[in-house]
Amino acid sequence: MSLPNLFVIGAAKAGTTSLHYYLDQHPQVQMSAVKEPNFFSGPPNGNGYPLGRVETLAEYESLFDERFEVRGEASVGYSNYPRRNGVPAAIKELVEAPKFIYMVRDPVKRVLSQYQYRVAMEGERRPIEEALADLEDPYSVYLCPSRYATQLELYLREFPQESVMVVEQLDLLNERRPTLARIFGFLGVDAGQDLAAFDDQLNTGEEKRAFSMGYIRLRERIKASPLRRLPPGLRRSLRQRMERTFWSPLPPAQLSEELCRRLEEKLAPEAARLRELTGLTFPTWSV
Repeated sequence: MSLPNLFVIGAAKAGTTSLHYYLDQHPQVQMSAVKEPNFFSGPPNGNGYPLGRVETLAEYESLFDERFEVRGEASVGYSNYPRRNGVPAAIKELVEAPKFIYMVRDPVKRVLSQYQYRVAMEGERRPIEEALADLEDPYSVYLCPSRYATQLELYLREFPQESVMVVEQLDLLNERRPTLARIFGFLGVDAGQDLAAFDDQLNTGEEKRAFSMGYIRLRERIKASPLRRLPPGLRRSLRQRMERTFWSPLPPAQLSEELCRRLEEKLAPEAARLRELTGLTFPTWSV
């Protein structure tokens, strides 16, 4: 059975795509060509998978090469409780001694980034004040992924704390090589790898556009095609040229002072518990 032994479990809009890419450059690590298979997230149960889901064990196993010491995947749905239930237990049932990397960022900024992403990529058309009107909704698509402590606690019930590494997005952005060295050390592979590809920056400074779902699915298919082997800069340049031709840019979303304050009050207890769980201080966060 060829299964992963590494899971990048989220959070959404906290650098998981970049980390997936950097990990895949390491000669001892193989990351799945499908970045978010969501195999352990379970059936949709009313919460669909806009980009699809790997549903069968045979298809899932085909994503991984047993010749690699570390085989991984990154599915942000794995830290989206209660919208996605039972993920840690499902992983424990099939995978022996896995390791987990949990990317986090300022939880309020993450909410705003996810709203912008959903407008661009998942058909969200409500104004942000309307989309975030009910902050008490336990199933909020925007708040669930920012409840970091709640998500982490679910994994710590099933796995030892030393199997989980929490990484702040800003560390990967601003101190990339030292951060990657720590991650590689955590994974037990050569921490001295220093590759030119680590200079590549993904998903930075791109104009947001409200794409059609057909085009979004095409983008995902391209990611799993031989075209993914093109240099990231060239791929990005070609994609941006096409997108600017067919779609107008979206104005950046902004939080009102009142909504920002309400989000901070809602998410501050989660941030405090995360600090207690990890011993990390997250000094730049707003909560």
